[in-house]
Amino acid sequence: MGFTVILAEALFAPEETRGPVAVSVRDGRIEAISRKVPSAREVVDVRPWRLAPGYIDIHSHGFSGSDVTSGTEADLWAMARALPATGVTAFLPTIASTGPAQTRRQVERIAAAMRAADARAAEILGIRLEGPFINPAKKGAQNEAAIRSPDPAELSRLAEIGPIRMVDFAPEVDGAHALLGVLRERGILACIGHTAASYEQALEAIDAGVRHCTHLFNAMSPLDHRAPGVAGALLVDERATLEIIADGVHVHPAIIRLAIAARGAEAVALITDALSATGLGEGEHSFDGRRVSLRDGVMRLLDGTIAGSVLTMDQAVRNVVNLVGCSWPDAVRMASLSPANIAGIADRKGQLKPGADADFVVLDDAGEVRQTWHAGRRVFG
Repeated sequence: MGFTVILAEALFAPEETRGPVAVSVRDGRIEAISRKVPSAREVVDVRPWRLAPGYIDIHSHGFSGSDVTSGTEADLWAMARALPATGVTAFLPTIASTGPAQTRRQVERIAAAMRAADARAAEILGIRLEGPFINPAKKGAQNEAAIRSPDPAELSRLAEIGPIRMVDFAPEVDGAHALLGVLRERGILACIGHTAASYEQALEAIDAGVRHCTHLFNAMSPLDHRAPGVAGALLVDERATLEIIADGVHVHPAIIRLAIAARGAEAVALITDALSATGLGEGEHSFDGRRVSLRDGVMRLLDGTIAGSVLTMDQAVRNVVNLVGCSWPDAVRMASLSPANIAGIADRKGQLKPGADADFVVLDDAGEVRQTWHAGRRVFG
């Protein structure tokens, strides 16, 4: 692949370094970061723009017509090739609640896609299951007919088929923490979500091994001054990390600010929870075979229930800067290093440092994506 130097006005590593800054890349990895430009056959000068780590979306159901829950392997690759336009260089395709046969089929498809590496596409990090072992009372836009009681045997079979990295479940319906026990044994990140658990039940689940939450504040028992609920437990217990849909619809900007103030940007990941209609424009669309409608930037089922989002990661970063008041380094951190830590890949992704994967996003002053690089190759812009 050779040696390339990228010269930027500044970089977020995610800490900010003012430049000019030269990032040397060799064979898909960062070799060095310097204020001096080394001799190289190819110097890519992106000034006056800034360099940030590639964004990592750990919760996405689809993009630009591709549906993770029901799409083919070709759909997954179409999604992976389209995501770099939004700054995403790695992601966890997320399967919503479906029947056992369809869940198994989608796990097989994602596993097959991962075996066929494509340097032009965002990296598929593994599989996330958002359900089906959730509480129907907090199903949100999930298909209630597909929701079922936690089944450790089914989960074990799925984990043998494909690399499941995260599972969202409701601990109050998991008798004796049986499912949670399997998640811990297999090294799968246990996430509390779509849950009606009380504050006390949430803390008990964290004591038992839950270490992350599913879209904080959404589809969970709310924060109340006398009944803190799951949201309250997650704001005060530092053992579990958080994720937030920062589209200005799912969570009010003031509440996002509260969560970041309580836990710090290091514990918060920005996610999209995006559906296949993301990037396609307003009108009628489908999600796992069900009709959804996109109006005024909000996706809803026909009964009015909000269904996922059409948020992109680059827009999420801009939103937490412009709507919430975060600094650019914190916003970038929540889209890169924080999700990398949650996904267990911070040794190679989520930050700009020697030895890390050469995954970059080139941003202008407004945070718009001008270029995206994956493994040392320019894949967008």
